[in-house]
Amino acid sequence: MAADWRDWEIDEIPEWSATAQNILLGVLGIVVLAAALFFVVLPAQQDIGLARQDESLLRTQFRIKAEQVAALPDVDEQVAELQKFYSHLTEQLPAADELALLLAGINDTGLQYNLNFEKLNWNKGKHVGWLYQVPLDIELTGEYADMGEFSAALARLPRIVTLQDFTLSREKDKTDRLRFSVGAHTYRYEKQEEVSQ
Repeated sequence: MAADWRDWEIDEIPEWSATAQNILLGVLGIVVLAAALFFVVLPAQQDIGLARQDESLLRTQFRIKAEQVAALPDVDEQVAELQKFYSHLTEQLPAADELALLLAGINDTGLQYNLNFEKLNWNKGKHVGWLYQVPLDIELTGEYADMGEFSAALARLPRIVTLQDFTLSREKDKTDRLRFSVGAHTYRYEKQEEVSQ
């Protein structure tokens, strides 16, 4: 019987026994299924996996963009508020021709609280970003409570004035009088063309 299957010829398949034909059909079916699995199904599964990853990525991007679109009215409102706040701040910055009025306002505020000015001088300014910082040296004498009121009044001025680096010392021979030295700054807004010159 072992010699019989080696003598079989392909062109004699119709003459083979039914069992041999069925075995051959089964083997051919398995080969065709394996080839289909290897050449058709596996690449299709890889494509499906990549498509699922792309779908997940696109869903995430869509969700992010949908949240950004939903937040746009809030962002527009925040931008409008920031522009309003920016306008308010730039209005508080004195123009070049208002510096003398600011100095007079500081002087009047000090006199209102019974303080004596020893020094009230502008120093050379410098550029700090898009602003021009204008330093001011203030030295005055008076009572402690009046100096506190003066500092609070400067904070309420319609123009921005910051106080930094202060010293407080007792006046010679006067127990109730103090000397207050402080470096103050104000800022001037400068347009781009002014800054570039």
